[in-house]
Amino acid sequence: MKPRVLHVITVYNGRAFVPRAIRSAMQMDRTGAEIDVLVLDDASPEPGWSDELQAICSKSGAYYYLTPRNLGIPRNVSLGLRTAIEKGYDYVTINNSDVIFPNNLINVLLNCCCAEKVGSVTAWSNNVSIYSLPNSDPDSNLASQTTVDFISEVLEASHASTVVDIPAGISFCIMMPVSAVKAIGLMDPIFGRGYCEETDWSIRSLQMGYRVCLAPGAFVYHQGRGSNLAAGLVSGAHSTVPENEVIIDKRYPNFRRTVADFQSTGRMEALQERAIADIIRHAAKRFGYAIIPEWNQSNLKLDASAVRVEIRPSEALPHLRIAYVGFEERKPILDNEFVDQIISRFGPETLVYNGFNGLSGNESDRILEASYPRSIW
Repeated sequence: MKPRVLHVITVYNGRAFVPRAIRSAMQMDRTGAEIDVLVLDDASPEPGWSDELQAICSKSGAYYYLTPRNLGIPRNVSLGLRTAIEKGYDYVTINNSDVIFPNNLINVLLNCCCAEKVGSVTAWSNNVSIYSLPNSDPDSNLASQTTVDFISEVLEASHASTVVDIPAGISFCIMMPVSAVKAIGLMDPIFGRGYCEETDWSIRSLQMGYRVCLAPGAFVYHQGRGSNLAAGLVSGAHSTVPENEVIIDKRYPNFRRTVADFQSTGRMEALQERAIADIIRHAAKRFGYAIIPEWNQSNLKLDASAVRVEIRPSEALPHLRIAYVGFEERKPILDNEFVDQIISRFGPETLVYNGFNGLSGNESDRILEASYPRSIW
């Protein structure tokens, strides 16, 4: 029998991005679970938006609930958690509305929840605090269903059901076994309109012996603060609520040290580097790649999905800049075999442009000698 999952999307205003989140939720793969999508509208004040949102949910097949008054994020999240308990679901996911969900999300998170004593699993993203995959311009590069599906597909193949123990989960996209929610409890309403409530919940769960985990096999695009800017929780210059941070510091004086110790291990940096390398390698094989010498980088027109391998000899350390939709690797050039090494890594079949084609061996050698320090030869 398939597990039952309640996929909760919390909403406050957000006409510009909420429909996209609902569409992506409704197209998620349901082969491994029975998934119901519940949209919790926290008394959005934008004129006409609640009626419009209800119609969108009705048309798409999502459940919709409008609170009679504004509850704030912690209480609205708790409403979703209580619904999952009372309706007999096995798992519940809590999600922001400024996101795009990948097709494989629920299957990956469910596999991660099968690990021993897992109390919550947070998905990976471009904008999820210290657990982010760095991207130069995610809102331009990643905000499409096709791109999100591809990235998450690559990461699932690389990481499968891997879980990484972390200091606290992030409720932009987090899955919890309902059995754990019953044991740990709901979000604390002391956090008012929102921010830090999931940190408090995570620490409580750790104190009860549950694991708080990251799922590097699932990638969710997160616009970042869209929901909270729409709700007026933060201004454009801030990313948190200082008063709620004080509550965390008072309750859990060792928490910041725990986070610092986690960061000092370097594990996240290693995971990020591996993930970006995997994404770029698979993109080069699927969408093609171009080897672009520095003298031709400004003139070449390429498909936006192609991987760019830019040869940059003029900087202090000659290197390759390898980029795909805002993800980037930089590799030092250590010898004059680097073009062959690139082709060996990505394969010759999908090479769409090689800036060294058409040059004789002597010509390319002269260009390299003029461009690179003698030390690399």
